[in-house]
Parts: sequence; structure tokens; C-alpha cells
Amino acid sequence: MSWANGLLGIRSKGSTTAKAGSLAGLHEARQVHQSQFFTTVALSQFCWRLVEPMMNRIAEEEGIAEGKARKLSVLDNSVGSGRLLHWANPEIHSLYGVDVDEGCIAALGEAAREAGFTYEFIHTGMESIRPKDFDFCLINPPFSINLQSPFLAPYPCTSYGAFGPSTSARSDEYALYQALNAAKWVVAILPSTLADEVYLKSVDAHFQHPFRRLRAMYDMPVDVFREENATVRVTVALFDLAFQAEAAPRQRVTDLCAEVEVPTLTGGMRREPRLKHLESDKSGPAITTPVSGDPAVRVCHDGRWIKLKFQCGLTEAMVLNAIYRDRIAAHRPHDEHRYPRDVKYVGQGALDLQIHLAQPDPMRSFWDFIAVIGRAGGTPVVEAGLLRYLRSQTKATARQKTPFRHTVLMPGTGSGTEGSMQGTAKKDHLVDPTKWGSAVIKAGTTVSFVEIEHGRHRFEHLGKQYVLPYEDILARFDLIQKEAESEWKVVYPGLAVQNPKLAEIWRARIRSLGIDAWLNRGYQIDDLVELAIKRGGVVAWAMALGKARAALAIALLLGGKHSLVVLKAALVDEMLIEIRKISLDGELWQVIETPTQLQSLRRINIISVDRLKAPVAPEHPRMTYAKKLRRRVGTIIPDEAHFLGNIDTDQTSAVWQVSAKRRFPLTGTPAGNYPRDCHGLLAFAGGDGTASQPYGYRRYYLDPSLRHSMALAERGIDRVLNTFCEFVWVTREFEDELKGAKREVPRIANLAEYRRMLAPWIKRRVVKEPDVASCVSIPDPTHETHLIEFDTDHLLHYLVVSEDFSKWYLEGLDEGKRNNLVTILARIKAVEIANNFPQHPKATKGYAPLTSKQRFCIDKLEELVDLRRRPIMFTGYPGNAELVARHLAKRHIDSVVIHGGKTIKRRNAEFEARFRKGTVPVALVTYGSIGEGTNIPQCSDVLLADKSWSARKESQAIARALRDENEWDEVKVHHALTEHSIDSYMQQVVSYKADSFNAGFDWGTPTTFNQEFLHMDVIFRRFCSDLSKLAGVHAHDLRKYLEKEVSHAKQRIAA
Repeated sequence: MSWANGLLGIRSKGSTTAKAGSLAGLHEARQVHQSQFFTTVALSQFCWRLVEPMMNRIAEEEGIAEGKARKLSVLDNSVGSGRLLHWANPEIHSLYGVDVDEGCIAALGEAAREAGFTYEFIHTGMESIRPKDFDFCLINPPFSINLQSPFLAPYPCTSYGAFGPSTSARSDEYALYQALNAAKWVVAILPSTLADEVYLKSVDAHFQHPFRRLRAMYDMPVDVFREENATVRVTVALFDLAFQAEAAPRQRVTDLCAEVEVPTLTGGMRREPRLKHLESDKSGPAITTPVSGDPAVRVCHDGRWIKLKFQCGLTEAMVLNAIYRDRIAAHRPHDEHRYPRDVKYVGQGALDLQIHLAQPDPMRSFWDFIAVIGRAGGTPVVEAGLLRYLRSQTKATARQKTPFRHTVLMPGTGSGTEGSMQGTAKKDHLVDPTKWGSAVIKAGTTVSFVEIEHGRHRFEHLGKQYVLPYEDILARFDLIQKEAESEWKVVYPGLAVQNPKLAEIWRARIRSLGIDAWLNRGYQIDDLVELAIKRGGVVAWAMALGKARAALAIALLLGGKHSLVVLKAALVDEMLIEIRKISLDGELWQVIETPTQLQSLRRINIISVDRLKAPVAPEHPRMTYAKKLRRRVGTIIPDEAHFLGNIDTDQTSAVWQVSAKRRFPLTGTPAGNYPRDCHGLLAFAGGDGTASQPYGYRRYYLDPSLRHSMALAERGIDRVLNTFCEFVWVTREFEDELKGAKREVPRIANLAEYRRMLAPWIKRRVVKEPDVASCVSIPDPTHETHLIEFDTDHLLHYLVVSEDFSKWYLEGLDEGKRNNLVTILARIKAVEIANNFPQHPKATKGYAPLTSKQRFCIDKLEELVDLRRRPIMFTGYPGNAELVARHLAKRHIDSVVIHGGKTIKRRNAEFEARFRKGTVPVALVTYGSIGEGTNIPQCSDVLLADKSWSARKESQAIARALRDENEWDEVKVHHALTEHSIDSYMQQVVSYKADSFNAGFDWGTPTTFNQEFLHMDVIFRRFCSDLSKLAGVHAHDLRKYLEKEVSHAKQRIAA
């Protein structure tokens, strides 16, 4: 190794850094040495010996030394001073490597050049290369360094990072996956913990997993890195080209110079190696148009984007420089600011027609842009089609910005509000917390308020006037005088009032089509007219107000030549029932069930969302029904469309992929859990960052100021989070795509602005508003909460399971660990099962007897049947429904059981024949197994046997029985809650979600705004604390107490 003698004098950063004496010191030391510890000479020779026989064999067979074949390529992806390459021969080997130490790379390159090697050494990190087709790779990567880079390859070891999916990884693990992907034969020096994982996966992983290539493992002496000032357990792993069917041999090495068993490696075809440095700039010129001297610039458009076409490269350069002005990076307001995708230049907003449409005078804004082209030396030629498009969009945008008609129950707006309303400040607070230096209102100060509009009140303080929404007044002040009675008030008059002539044209069209014969409730026709004027919107009628018929009416009136109604599979039969009721001409509609029906679309085409996302044929899995329907339907009408709030699901992707021009999603719960849930729905119906719906989902928040500069451009999802959501911390993944672990309060942060965001796109109706109440009469349910005490045996079982969770969770917090959300949910699910259905076959601990809650449900159902009522019990567990059915049968009570274990057709047929049209008195149903739009007017009572974390799921279950044609004068809802159990915590979460929805969509007064919201970790802490109180012992004695009680119980059973 004479060629590398000069490199031995280079010392690693780790060898010159003092050892850490504490955890804090360990962190500081790692910041200094960056885990740079060079491979010792003895260890590097040991590694080289493992592959040297294979190298010699190939060199001899192919005549490499004689120049008959390509040299053997050897790569080290964290090469350092090249210790693992010191044994190479310039006649046989070509050397490649990367490292972040510029000095090492320079010295190594100089030494390799003088020795006559073919080589390529690059000053960069392993994260910035994509090596491929190497023969050998010998690596000693830095251990446990966190890599964050947009250039990381998406290996199995990567995770969500600062730059999105697959942009974070641990250095040693990533280096191994990269080496296995790059080379045929790999020798890797790994920390023993990683080596253990590799060894297990080499046996248990699927056969094509790269770790299946493991051929041998050698555990090194603990002092192998002593001369590098490190004590660490490492293992050398040898990987072959071929996948191995059996476990690799593993042996411990005590003497590096001693002979070890070296397995024979498999040969393979060799190719030209490529290092592929991703950060190297090999791009050509940005402008390739030849210089012709023609200053003409054609200005046209492609959708919302202005396109410029040039005849001269010099003109193109001058005009684009004038428009773009500068790169965006130089104008970033702060280091943490994240720009939307594709935002690269300060002035590029001028090329977005939607930004022009957001200006007070869109045409003037556009002509100012044209003037920029002229001043830059171009001669603009504006296409007539662009001007026609801009003028038509200006009118359309004005209509789209207009809020739908909305009638709400306003608190304190009756006769009692004449004059002023007074309140006393609850505590010291700023008048306007968003402004620096805002005036302070002291606790006890009396303030007078006068309503000015839509529940907004004006008051005066220190000579200045301010305006507050009513909800903020309740939060900050105690009202002195009695609040006036609430009354229904029209907060927005709607589009029909502002466009009476256009509204009459659409009413005449509705009459000519005969739609008014079966869509015969006054509010339905009014809303259909508004939707027609706007040509888009979310039909957010409350449950039981006729959304199925609304979907058919929209399809006939606004669907164009072809429309598509997308339903959940369980609701297709319900839609057919409505079609038969209104006697719709069979030539107008079809249910798409086969690929051949795609060739002959009709006026109304009905399809299930499951079929829409499914492949047309098994042999072409990527050709789905959605792809086949793309741009072939003018209008799409997804029912129960709240699923569009999650934009990354297959269902949502399929609906978006149809790419219909007009979109009318229908749902009674547009934001069933958190305020942000409606964001994806708004983007679908109103556009993704447009002048009329500025809150982009994939795009930026469209602020009018972007016309002049994109420097402050922000992603639409950031705007929604920062404006409307209250949360403590989020992961990088949640920041990017609104998914992942989070601590979020289901409360609207800026209620007035949230309502303004919804107003142009949410067509909301509720049962009690005057226009609806005059047409339908839906009973108000009577809610009864039944608190049930634990049985002693069940309590003991519940405590054992819950204490397991409690102990695990609190220990994790005490040790400073961040418990994984998936693990938390899995463990808390075990607690739910122990409470609601301990007989579950997958329960962590077995329990056979009926619980007190189950006996209560059975008794309550029997009681209701004796009163000639027809109840439905909802549960989250199919087994629980089957269990209750068996015990009802013992009491000679027939029941129909509906759950996901049965096919949709079978569920619908059984439920229709036996309950809705039959005489079976009881239905036992799991949440979600009956379509959310199913009408069950035969139901007299709803029994919620267990709680759900979702407010929407519970409200949807209750709403099945609340119908205009209900057969019962009174519908009762029974909530079964086990005292001192997880039920109470779930109830709190559901109540917050319901209160938030009511405040945002129905303008209700928030009832939880001044209550402490218990975040999940607080809930779990209190839950764990309550367990010990329930048992009557101290928390740290709970385990001993439970073990003692379990032992006594077993003795009683044995006796």
C-alpha cells in the first residue's frame, strides 16, 4: 500500500476530540467530530481480505491487468482519507468516493493521481449522489448522523423530513442501503445494533429485500477503534450479489490478523459505473431561442396561466428579466418561511390570471402587465381569446365571490337588543391582540356594545371605536343585562336577490325540465337556482333535507351532455329508490357497473366511489374507471363528500382525476372533526387557490399583493393552519399534508374569518330555519344519558388492561420519549375494547362474561320492544352486535345484524327486507356499515352502545332515524356510558368537535370557548391518575394491587 503511505498522517476529527463525560458533552463532541472516525489499518485490511479472492478471480478471468476488460470499480460513500481503498492496485482497480471533508478529498485525489489510478472523488455527502453499477463497495459510514436532504433516495430507511417525504435518514443505515443498491458485492462496517437488525431481516424479510443478500457477519473486538479514540461495538457485514435462502453465518473475531472463513461469492455481469452527483450543475442555457431582432411577443393563455411566445432570444431575455425581476430566495422574510411549490421568482405572480382577477380592477392590472413587456423592449400582441377569457372570468369571479343565501339563528338580536348591551371585562386583555401597543381593557371595566351587522358589535374605549364578534364578547366579558331572545336572521341575501333576472331564467329552465314536480320544497328550488348561477358549490344541507334528489336535479339542470353522480357503494340502492319514486325516464340514467357502459354515457351516470377508483381490467391495474372518464363528464356530484377533506386517499384522487368542469359535492358534515377538514372540500368545489377561493391546497394562498411580489407567498395549507387552527406542535408531515401526529384543539381560532371563507362556497341549510321548517317536520330527538357502573370482575379486567397502558405511557413521558402515535392508538384501542367488548378475539386479555353495559343494552332493547318500539343499536364491534343478538334470541327477540363482515348487497337486502319493510323489531348495526345517507324512518330509538372519537360518526348514526316521514312522534337517543372509564374522555373530544362545527357552519355561539381542552397527553395522564383513585391505592402501588386481586380471583375460580 505504498501509494497511500502519505495519507496515514491525516488524523480524523474523532481522534482529536476529547471524549465526552456526559450526555450534553456527547452532543457537543458529535457537533465537532461529525462522527468522523477513520478505519484502522488492521480493520481495513480485514475488510479487503473478504473480497480480495473475488477480485483476483475476476481480474484473472477477464485479463484486467492486460487491459482486456474494464477495471474493477470500488466505491466508498464516506471515503475520508481512503483507508478502505489503501490496498487497491492501479492496474486492476478504479476508485470512487465522496466525503464532506474537503481536505481529505483533495489529499486523496492527489495521491490517487500520482499512483496512476483511474478515480473520481467528489467533495459532497452520500445524500447527494446516486451511485449505480459498481462492482465493489466498502464502507465505514458515520454512525447515527441525521441526514436531511431533498436528494435522498427513497430507500426503506428514509422517513419524513424537513423537505417532505423520504428526506430524512440515519447516516449508517442510509449508507448501507445506498451501497447495496449501487454495488454487487458490499463490505460494510456497521454499529452492532444495526447489524442485529440487518441479521434479523436477512432471515425474516421478503426474499427480494436487499438484506437477504447477507453472506456473512463478523463481530469485531470492542477495542477495534481504540487508536481512533473511540470504544464502540461494530460488526463487519459481507453481502453477495445473490439473495440467500438460509441465514448467514455469524462469528466473533478476536484477532484481526487471524484467518477467518470467507464464503465464496457469486459472479455477475459488470457494467460501466456511474457516481451521478445530483448537485452538479450541468444544465444548458435557459434561453435557446435564436436572436432574430423581431420584438413581437405573443400573449396567450393556457387555463389560468399567461403564456408568452417569442421570436427573438434577446427580446425573450429582456422581457422575462423585467417580469421575474429576481430569484425568490434573496427575498425570503425569514429562514423558517416555506414557499409554495414552483415559486421561484419575485415577479412570477403577474403570469397568473387568477391573481389579476383578485385585483379591484382586473383589466387594468392586466394592461399594466402588458406595459411592462413594452417597456422591456417587446412589442406585445395580445390574443383576442385571452381578452375574452379575462372579461368572462371577471364576471364569473364576481358571482363566485358572492356568498350563498344563509339564514342563521342569531343570539341576542331580538327586540331586547334595542339600545346598548353592556358587559364587564373578565380579566385584563388587549383590545386587539394582533397589534403591537394595542390598548388594554382592565378587569372590571364596563363597556357598552351596539350591534352593527351580522352579530358584530361596536364599542368605544379611550376615545377609539372597535368592533368585536359576539363570540369574542362572550369570551372576554360578563354580560350585565339579560340577553335578548334569539331570532332567525338572513346574514347573506344570496345570488338570486342580487341577480333577479338571471334567477328567473333558471327558474323557467327548472320548470321546463319538470324538475319542480319532484323537487318540490321551496328551499330546494331556491338553492338549485343559486347553485346554477354560481356553477359550483358544496350542498351542505343537514341530514334528511333531500340531498339525493338535489343530486339528480343538479345533474339534469347543470350536468351538460354527461354528468357523474358518485356514491358510496352502500347508497347506490338508496339512490335507485329515489329514482323510482320520481319516475325518472330510464333513458336518462344508468348505473355504471361494467367497462362497456363507459362507451355509452347517458345524461346521468351513477357510479360507486369504490368502482371509480378500481381498475377497468385486472391486467391493467393503473387504468381505472376514473381515468377512462377523465374530461368526459361536464359535472361531477360526489355524495357524502366529506371524504374529499382528505386529499391523499385513493377515493379523493379518483374524484379529482375525473376533472369535471363543474363540481357540486354534497355532504351534511363538511368538517366533521376539525375546522381544517373542509379545506380540501373547498379546494375541490371552488378551485385550488383562486380569486374566489384563495385558500390553495396544493398551491399558494392567493393574496392580491402577489401581483407585485411573491416574496411573502405562503402555502395555502399554512394559511389555513395559522389562521383557523389551534395546535401545540406538529410533525413535518402534518405541516406538509395535514396528516401525521398532532396536538390540535378542535376549536376555530378566527371564527369571523372562517365564516367568511365558507360563505361563497357552502350552501348550508338546517332543519329549524324558517324556509325549511315550513316544508318539512323532522322531530327533535330526546337525548338520554345512562351512566352504568362497572361490575367488580369487569372493573378488575379493565383496570389490568388500562394499567398496562398507563404504565407504558407514563414511563415513556418520564423518560423523555416521544411515544409513537400509531403505538398509542393501538394501545388505547385495547383499553376501548376492554371497556366495550372485552370478549373480542384479539383482546390483550381474555374476558368471557357479559359486562354491565352489555347487560344494560340487552335489557334496554327488550324494554323498548315490550313498548312496541323499534330500536337500532350502534356499536363499533361486529362481535358485540353478534353477542347481543344471541342474548336477545334467548329472550325470544328477533334482530337483524348488520356489519362489515357481510357484503354490501347482503347488508342492504337483509336490512331492507327484515327491518325497513319487515317486522324484525331490533337492528344491531356497526358504525358505518349502513350508508350515511340511508333513511330509516321506521326507527324509534337509537342506542349508542359505545362512544366514537368522531363527532360526525355519532351524528350520522343518530340522523338515520330523523326523517320527515318518521313513523314515530318522538325519537329517543340513548347514550350508554360506563362511569370512570375512557367513555368520559371520548365524550369530551366529541363535544368539542360538535361545538366547533356548530359555531363555524351554523353561526352558533361556542359553548366551549372558555373551557380548557384536554390534549391527548393530558387526557391520558388524568386517565392514568383516575385508575389509581378508582382502585383506592396510590399510583405506584396499583400494579401490586391488581396482581393481588387477580390472584384472589383465580383462587376463587379454582375453588
